[in-house]
Amino acid sequence: MKILILRNIFFLFFFSFCTYVQAQKITGTVSDVNGPLPGASILVKGTNNGTTTDFDGKFTLEGLATDAILKVSYVGYAAKEVMVNNQTIINITLAEDTSLLDEVIVVGYGTQKKSLVTGAISSIKADDIQNNGSTRVEQAMQGKVSGISVLSNSGSPGSASKIRIRGTGSNGNSDPIYIVDGMKTSSIDNIDSGDVQSIEILKDAASSAIYGTEGANGVVLITTKSGNNYDKPVLSYNSQFGFQSERTQIKLMDESQYRTYLNEAGVQNIQSNGVNTNWLDEVFETAWVEKHHLSFAGGTEKSSYLLSGSYTNQDGIVGGDRANFKRYTARLNSKHKINDWLEVGNNLSYSNTSRDVISEDDEYRSILNNALLMDPLTPVTYTNGVPTKVTDLVDNGYTILSDKNGDYYGLPEYVTGEIANPVAMLTIQNRNIKTDKILGTFFANVTPFEGLVLTSRLGIDVSYSIEHNWNPIYYVSAERQNTLATIDDNITKTSSWLWENFATYTNDYKKHNYTILLGTTAEKYQSPNFDLFSGPMPKEGDNYAYHDFSQDDDLDKTGGSYVERKKRSVFGRFSYSYDDRYLLEGTLRYDESSAFSDANKGAYFPSISAGWVMSNENFWSEDSKINYMKFRASWGQVGSDQNLYGNEDLQFYTSEGIKIPDGNGGFLSGYEADDLPNPDLTWETSEQLDLGIDLRAFDGKLTFTTDYYDKKTKDLIVSGNGLIPLSVGRNFGSFNGGTVSNKGWEFELGYNNSVGDFSYGVNLNLSTLKNEVTDLAVDSPIDGVNVRGFDTTRFEEGEPIWYYRGYKTNGIDDATGEVIIVDVDGSGDITANDITNIGDPHPDLLYGGQINLGYKSWDFNLNFQGVHGNEIYMLWNRTDRPYSNKPSFLYNDRWTGVGSNASYPKADVSSDFLYRSDLMVGDGSYMRIKQIQLGYSLPSMILEKLKIDRLRLSLSVEDYFTITNYKGLDPEAGSTNNSGQGIDRGVYPIPGKIIFGLSVNL
Repeated sequence: MKILILRNIFFLFFFSFCTYVQAQKITGTVSDVNGPLPGASILVKGTNNGTTTDFDGKFTLEGLATDAILKVSYVGYAAKEVMVNNQTIINITLAEDTSLLDEVIVVGYGTQKKSLVTGAISSIKADDIQNNGSTRVEQAMQGKVSGISVLSNSGSPGSASKIRIRGTGSNGNSDPIYIVDGMKTSSIDNIDSGDVQSIEILKDAASSAIYGTEGANGVVLITTKSGNNYDKPVLSYNSQFGFQSERTQIKLMDESQYRTYLNEAGVQNIQSNGVNTNWLDEVFETAWVEKHHLSFAGGTEKSSYLLSGSYTNQDGIVGGDRANFKRYTARLNSKHKINDWLEVGNNLSYSNTSRDVISEDDEYRSILNNALLMDPLTPVTYTNGVPTKVTDLVDNGYTILSDKNGDYYGLPEYVTGEIANPVAMLTIQNRNIKTDKILGTFFANVTPFEGLVLTSRLGIDVSYSIEHNWNPIYYVSAERQNTLATIDDNITKTSSWLWENFATYTNDYKKHNYTILLGTTAEKYQSPNFDLFSGPMPKEGDNYAYHDFSQDDDLDKTGGSYVERKKRSVFGRFSYSYDDRYLLEGTLRYDESSAFSDANKGAYFPSISAGWVMSNENFWSEDSKINYMKFRASWGQVGSDQNLYGNEDLQFYTSEGIKIPDGNGGFLSGYEADDLPNPDLTWETSEQLDLGIDLRAFDGKLTFTTDYYDKKTKDLIVSGNGLIPLSVGRNFGSFNGGTVSNKGWEFELGYNNSVGDFSYGVNLNLSTLKNEVTDLAVDSPIDGVNVRGFDTTRFEEGEPIWYYRGYKTNGIDDATGEVIIVDVDGSGDITANDITNIGDPHPDLLYGGQINLGYKSWDFNLNFQGVHGNEIYMLWNRTDRPYSNKPSFLYNDRWTGVGSNASYPKADVSSDFLYRSDLMVGDGSYMRIKQIQLGYSLPSMILEKLKIDRLRLSLSVEDYFTITNYKGLDPEAGSTNNSGQGIDRGVYPIPGKIIFGLSVNL
């Protein structure tokens, strides 16, 4: 009996112990890659035991067995099952499930479900750009979606980039229009990426036709963040800071190679002087970059708000703080529901930018160009005695620049002309551009009854810019000196307002659903500009660089211009769907612009698009691995007036250079007709056909989109004398000169999934492009960029727009070492008539991708981007300056005698057959790793002690690795000149960055 009692007591104790062990209590958080998910559901599999996360994404569960399985779900995210396995703290990261998330995207004057969109629209979310170290939004967009290319003007701090949507659609400005919270703006340099909620890119004419005369080159819609009905206000801080360095692969001739090459070329017998300066090493430096963004957001059921501020500071890898970019931004977005039928709000931002600019994109006087050309036998400074030629110049009153130690900067030993010591020239760069900008919208939404919304929206875009520069007295060469300290100022104010009123009516009947949009707009743009020049300065220095201090009124010069445009428009859109299967949409817009003559002041821009969601048909199996499939087709016409100055139908007169004898030995000012007017000038019009397929498979894990597009831009606005004989003696001004075609395919592929605590995603995009001028309105081609008297690019029928011109080669004559030039015209002689197409600046392929990995508190991101099939024209070499330095490949691969098997001819410093031929055209293809980032989010147990909601640390390597065959400074050879893309005059390279990041939510 005692044994039985003891056995029962033992089993009772053992059962109680096991129950205690199995009945665990666990805590944790549920989040996505951006932070906690409030309201997520956690259920113990096979039981009714469950809970939901609080505002901070936290949860607690009790009474769990050790082998319990948690089922975690959240609307719009893929559900996940997690084993408990004796854990007491479990943090879970969910990935978006695109099959469940019926995403709403922004379109012109409204929003639409992405599943029902019939146009070609790509989206970039805040997650894709907010952890990027780029200082400008457009740079952060690079490689994210198909069909767009981001062309850097320069790698210098604050430099803008050109966005091209589906190729270059015009011979002039081909930029898309930017719409920020409903307001048009010419630039998005005032926007911090931390303020961006989403970016939609309207690529086809059906999507952009609602913007009429300004949508021909595509539309970029930016929606900024707003507040929400949070349980408590959210304070967020994000910071990136780190170091930049040059990552170029270019090699120049050292002093030994330089002397050998020039001696072989017969310039003269150059001897070593013990100096071997690598000028690129001297001008490049490690530079600092930092970004900070702080936001405060909150709201109730009636009102929401977001207040944010940011600070960006970036030095240059060439010029340091003399190439600095600073930006301060402030934003206030709010929305208030006054009553059941009235909602008002605003999206308002202010920015202040300051950009110190060094000379670049110039084959004569830019810093990097001179660093490439300066002979290596010139020292940076004279530290071992000053040569007689320098002391003689000083004795004769010339100002030789010196460093902070008082040592004179080296003057060229051999190179001639305006080429100067680039380190010395950096010390006298005093150009600064300051801009204040206000961009905002104020809106009211009135809902008189269900389904109808009346919107009135007023937008403003005001900027005030001062470009300030002063020039000190200096001497660096006989052809590059300044004997008078002067001041230059350029003051530009631009202001525009846009008032839009539109009505949106949505209704459904049984399986029919339709939306009608009708609206009107009125806008006005004004831009006065003033140029001021004076001198001499009483003393050199920033404190004396004001026109009141200048000492000679006879040197004062003023000038200016004024541009004003007005526009009014009427637009409408009809969207229809039947049972979410058959989709139809049509738009029509009518614009009138003051920029055109009375005969062509207005124009209509129509579009139509249709879609078929085949996966919603009754015959589609619910068990199909393909969850969603949609076919799309669209056609439309859109305009562009970006290349028009206005008043082309009016005759103007000029007095510049016109003098009439007064009979007394003097002269009177005269006037003559300026450019001839063109009353027949009309819009550039882009007509585009688009065919597309959207697909989702494997429960939304796989997404795929493809489009075929054929875009023709007609009536391109060009200028020149092609329509009239030269004997007229006047320019014709602007005229409609031709048609350019862009066609190709686009592909976007993504796969996102999670296994336990491990999540992964791969997203890839690829686009093809064929660009061609298909029609020219004049008999002769139109020349573009001129480099040292040589027309380098051309607009010609049957060729890519602004292709490169030069001599085509056919190897090296092994007997003589001379370049073999192709006799294109078959005349038997090599003449200027043999100059032909030697390169295309437009890539055949554009691609990009992202790889995202996550494991518990760790995340990893890799982004890459590239192009293939374009060429770069290296035109910084100087045939008129025989002593200038050269790239080392001309030395290493030169002909040195019979049997050399050389890629380049014998040493030559002046031959156009070498330096204006396809031997100077390089493969511009490249693949660049835009970002490698490793992040860690602190676990909830530590966060609770710190009393914060989220803290993430990251380390990034950005733009650090590039795979390319191009032998110049950077394969992203940029230019501010629209007709000179890909012309390398010594481009400022894109810096590589090592960035540390910190993100905190309170």
